[in-house]
Amino acid sequence: MQNVNFFKKQSGRWFSQRTTHYLKAGDSKAGKSDLEIVYIDTNADDVVRICDQVGWFTKDAIGGLRIVQKSTILGGQTRSQSTLLVAIATDDSSGKLVSQPNDSDSTQISQYRFENDVLTIVTEANDLRSEERWWFITERLRMRTNVLSDANGQTMASFCSEIKLGEVKT
Repeated sequence: MQNVNFFKKQSGRWFSQRTTHYLKAGDSKAGKSDLEIVYIDTNADDVVRICDQVGWFTKDAIGGLRIVQKSTILGGQTRSQSTLLVAIATDDSSGKLVSQPNDSDSTQISQYRFENDVLTIVTEANDLRSEERWWFITERLRMRTNVLSDANGQTMASFCSEIKLGEVKT
């Protein structure tokens, strides 16, 4: 139940400020994003479809998130994307997180762990490893960190502070 509540708390309109550091190059970039996140119940068509697609039982799903993101790197381009995330519990504090971009039929499967009110997501694919953490300071202030590394020793670290602006208008 704790996992479900954590995912439900993600719902809303969020403003995100991000700083990204490329450790080997010593370069940093700042950016911002507008996020709209909607919690999706386990019996919703999108959740059932993803579970069927990856061969997992819908009864193990704890819900999904539809994330629409418009991001800008300061001094750079603006990018928009939409992603569906579905969480599948393997026990009370961990499971699989299936990610599917809106414009694709392919999925990415990550591992998640929920511990001490922090969600940790680990994704490994194509010689890349990402470890992302999400946590709440208050109901309206969320933090995220991400460390992305490759087999060649390149590492990128980012930090986001996110303020909840309100609910998503449907």
